[in-house]
Amino acid sequence: MSKTLSNGLPTVIPTIGEVRTSEAPKPRRRSIVREFALNASIHGLLGIARSQSKHNCLFWTIAFLIFTGTMIYFVTETIKSYFEYATTTSVSIVVERTQTFPAVTFCNYAPVRYDRIIEPLLNYTNSTNLALINDSSAFTLQQAYALGAYLSYMLGTNNSIDEYYFSIDTMLISCSYNDQTCTANDFSSFLSSQHGRCYTFNGKTKDSNGSDVRLTNGNGGTGNLQLRLYAQSHLYVPYISDGLFH
Repeated sequence: MSKTLSNGLPTVIPTIGEVRTSEAPKPRRRSIVREFALNASIHGLLGIARSQSKHNCLFWTIAFLIFTGTMIYFVTETIKSYFEYATTTSVSIVVERTQTFPAVTFCNYAPVRYDRIIEPLLNYTNSTNLALINDSSAFTLQQAYALGAYLSYMLGTNNSIDEYYFSIDTMLISCSYNDQTCTANDFSSFLSSQHGRCYTFNGKTKDSNGSDVRLTNGNGGTGNLQLRLYAQSHLYVPYISDGLFH
């Protein structure tokens, strides 16, 4: 449809049908996929999209499918292997005939001897008015509490309390290591706040530098230590040996 204006030039006015046909065509699905492949970082898709021939496109398609399948296979196997929680244990057996025999420590259950502590303890408690009891046969709970204060007093005044402990000479009945007799001199001692003096067999000391540490095959034996000890439980301090006071 046309219309002539005053200047004599015809003007073309499009109809409704012509307006619809003049709109930009919508992109097809193939074009969208191709555009995506060209902008993707996957080389296989990029090669397929850039192919100018069917043979080239077929090559890139087959290569893409093969390597994609390979990747999926290894990823799947890795995940399966992870969830199996497989472990590898390596065990090696080394036979060593010469080994160091371990240190063996023992302590008496009671820290001090009742027969040696009761008289000085009564003198201490009476002098300090902690427990005014002169009868050594009637040991009280108050005196048991005072025992710790007395030992602390003796140590604080640099007095020896070794005579109150159970010595190894009075506890050791017999000792043998690999059928060889051992004596009290083969034991080293240390003080425990709970059990008094403790004794260690085959302990490494600073002076010996480990030279006197026994071996399991010493004297042709297999590392056999036999001890017979006398606990002297009749000399335990009441309440403390019963576990009622610590």
